[in-house]
Amino acid sequence: MRKELFRGLYVDHSKQVFSYLFGRTGNKDTAADLLQDIFLKVWNRIEVVELIPDKERLYWIFSIASNRLTDYYRRSSNKKNIEEKLRIRNDYSTGDISGLLAGREQFRELESQINQLPEELRSILLMKVLGGMNSSQIGNALNQPPGTIRYKMVMARRKLAEKLELLETESIEGRRKPIG
Repeated sequence: MRKELFRGLYVDHSKQVFSYLFGRTGNKDTAADLLQDIFLKVWNRIEVVELIPDKERLYWIFSIASNRLTDYYRRSSNKKNIEEKLRIRNDYSTGDISGLLAGREQFRELESQINQLPEELRSILLMKVLGGMNSSQIGNALNQPPGTIRYKMVMARRKLAEKLELLETESIEGRRKPIG
């Protein structure tokens, strides 16, 4: 019974957790190592998992992932290597090479700006985008109300848009509006 439960959790959630870890570390090997540690903790606490309602198990796993990342960063002697830039490794045999290079440059700029967001906002943004989680799920994983998560998501997107210069200031109202 416990093996089936664990296997189901791994099959159902490992891709989401890996995407979140990879988005936070920028390194596939590091993300894979952390994923292994996280699911080892899940296995070691499988009797606790049995008591958690099915719908809340993913949040519990993400809270372990969040805590494990905090520990990892704390122990890491060289955080810069952990946050090295993602590489696009798509092999394009046809197409416009200048367009490909421009796309890669835009991706690098986006990644760089995401990495400069405050830790909490970056974490929430990556859980949403890479983990595919909604505000309720993220809130459960981080012990915060969904409304707070939605607010912080707006803040993360706004800061990112400002850094990427996608917002302009209206001189009369002093409010920001999207360009285009």
